[in-house]
Amino acid sequence: MRKIVYACMVLMVVLPLAACSTALTKAELEPWLSQVSGDKAPAINVEGKWQDAMGNPDTPFSWGKGFFEQDGNQIKGSLGNYNIRGKVSGETVYLVFLSAGDVYYTARLEKKQDGMLRGDYFNPDDREQENGSPLALERVGK
Repeated sequence: MRKIVYACMVLMVVLPLAACSTALTKAELEPWLSQVSGDKAPAINVEGKWQDAMGNPDTPFSWGKGFFEQDGNQIKGSLGNYNIRGKVSGETVYLVFLSAGDVYYTARLEKKQDGMLRGDYFNPDDREQENGSPLALERVGK
């Protein structure tokens, strides 16, 4: 009986701690973007219309279509169902995908010779951007 009570007590302490998220929050966006990007001067301009280059952008299984506005190194816009905030640092683009005020993904993309942005997207708890999945965007207009 004591073992069961002890096990329940341990679970009551451990489960709430495990439920605490380390995911990036909206309030942490600017400091995190500055830290991860290094705040280098932008060497590229990504303003314009973009779409998912890895799937049909008109399906629900795609990132969809959207637009980016760039002011200096700051990016804002939308892509599919997400609001986008981000920074351009050198030739690298750092994006944060938001919906209803929550961070759903981040991304690190580089502009390639073909004009596409290629790189990876990450879950919001992967603050160091180490375990990503491929993402490619193609410009479809200005």
